[in-house]
Amino acid sequence: MKKTILLLLFTFLFGAAFQISFGQAIITPPDSVKATSILVTIGPGTRTGVKVWAAGISIGSSLKLELFKHKKNAGIGFRFPQGAQVIAIGNGVLKSKTRLEWPMKINPSADYRLMVSMASDSAANFVIYSAYAFLPDVSKWKLIGTCKVPGFVPFLPMTSSFWTGPPKDTTSPVFKEEWVQRANGSWKSQMDGNAKAPVINLLSHTDSLAQMAIETGAIKKAIAAGKTDAVNEYKGLYYVLMNEGTGKQVSVTDTVQVNYRGYLFSDGTVFDQTTDTPRKFPLGRLIAGWQIGIPLLKTGGKIKLVIPSHLAYSIRTRSPKIPPNSTLVFEIEVLESIPAVK
Repeated sequence: MKKTILLLLFTFLFGAAFQISFGQAIITPPDSVKATSILVTIGPGTRTGVKVWAAGISIGSSLKLELFKHKKNAGIGFRFPQGAQVIAIGNGVLKSKTRLEWPMKINPSADYRLMVSMASDSAANFVIYSAYAFLPDVSKWKLIGTCKVPGFVPFLPMTSSFWTGPPKDTTSPVFKEEWVQRANGSWKSQMDGNAKAPVINLLSHTDSLAQMAIETGAIKKAIAAGKTDAVNEYKGLYYVLMNEGTGKQVSVTDTVQVNYRGYLFSDGTVFDQTTDTPRKFPLGRLIAGWQIGIPLLKTGGKIKLVIPSHLAYSIRTRSPKIPPNSTLVFEIEVLESIPAVK
């Protein structure tokens, strides 16, 4: 009985792992395009009578993001290697030792987009991989999860699209788009006829409201416990004026020269900071939290900002040290504020 229960659990968590019919197409030799993201669009089709199948993206030998059906179970699965650490997970996603799974009913006539993005840290010797799915019923992206894998690789390892099914299956899911994103942000199609590059909006996602409530609750709990002095709230941002400044009021249209230190609210990990040389930015091009918080200062002032992820990077994979859904803390000193030229 114990062996039967374990086998059933393994079958559920690992989706379509036991199928033997297999198709594969190499999408890119990564060294040639220096890819950091891969995206495919899959039309599952009706597939009458086919109870067990999967289709998706394979990265290297140990990562796989798939749309799957296994008898009565269906959804999106993200397999990662043994020893990897899950550092972010979508709302409602199930977790096992080496797999995340989002259970859902698959619409045979809809198109599903699957995407894996990576960010690597050579100094700390690790890579993070984030798995996403575009859900056509709500027309929004969902984070499946992010895992941290030991060892450094600068770009995606060899990638391929794949499908599996029963040996007598005469049908297969249709791959309608296959794209890779270069390190400079541009997209390169791996299929003929895909002329229009994808536009990916991860700021508004399926879990936006739930995640906002989680992070706001954590900030308020920290305030109540005296663990942060950023007790003031403005437009969803929490802050404390460390020094108001004596110069002109900063405008969101200004270019600002600043010293700053940025770290994770969760554990204090520093992900960026100035050292000997200040940095200069057009404020209007920065994350929403900076655009909201910096104009509270005058030139010469200093502020601490606690920025929930919906005002920062949301579920995007922008840095190996900033997982999706991260609340960020910045301590910022404005040295100069230069008005825009009219």
